[in-house]
This record gives sequence, C-alpha cells and structure tokens, in this order.
Amino acid sequence: MDIVGILLTIIIISPRYWFFVLSICLFELIFTILISMALELSISEVIAGGIFTSINQSNSKYFFQMISPLFFLVLGFAIHTNKNVKWSNLINPFANLSSPLSILIIKTSIFRIITLTLTQMIK
Repeated sequence: MDIVGILLTIIIISPRYWFFVLSICLFELIFTILISMALELSISEVIAGGIFTSINQSNSKYFFQMISPLFFLVLGFAIHTNKNVKWSNLINPFANLSSPLSILIIKTSIFRIITLTLTQMIK
C-alpha cells in the first residue's frame, strides 16, 4: 500500500469528501482486478495508491489498464444529475458540491487516466 499516493490522491481530488475518494479508488481497484481475472491476465503485483495505483501484469497492455477508469468515467457521467457545475468547482478540491459522488467519480477517473498516460509515456 502506498500511503503517500493515497494522501496525494485525497489532496488532489477532494479532502472534504475523503471517504468518497477512498471508496471510489477501492472500487476501481477491485474492478480492475476482476477485469484482469475475467480476461485471464496474470497479475504479479498490485500497489494500491489511489490514482497512483500500480498494477504489474505479465502481458502488460495499456488498454487493459484503461478499461476501469474509462468505465468509471462513463458511470460518473451517467449518474450525474446536476448539469450546472462550474469549471472552478471541478478544479477546486475544497469545493462544496451538491451531488459529490458523480463529480468525484469523474475527477478520480480523469486523474487516473492522466496518471496512466504519463506513466506509459515515461516507459
């Protein structure tokens, strides 16, 4: 478990709704592991670190690691009901949100996609 990654995730996404952020990251990690098991990908190592989670697979394909964040991004847009969200509230981690769950799912997914993309570019 990567404590620094989890703390940075809470600070980047939303310290106000820290429990939602940790729950979303946990569900995304479990979903990623279940997808890997369903596709029979052998996972050798999982380091849980929020949006900085690292999963080492034998045939590490970038696409398979992107399935979970993309699914949660679509899920966040699907359950989002309040259409009047300011862009500043999406960027501001201390914003008071009327329906925080959908916005936090969207923010977590976007930051996870950015993290995976940057990690792939470095390799």
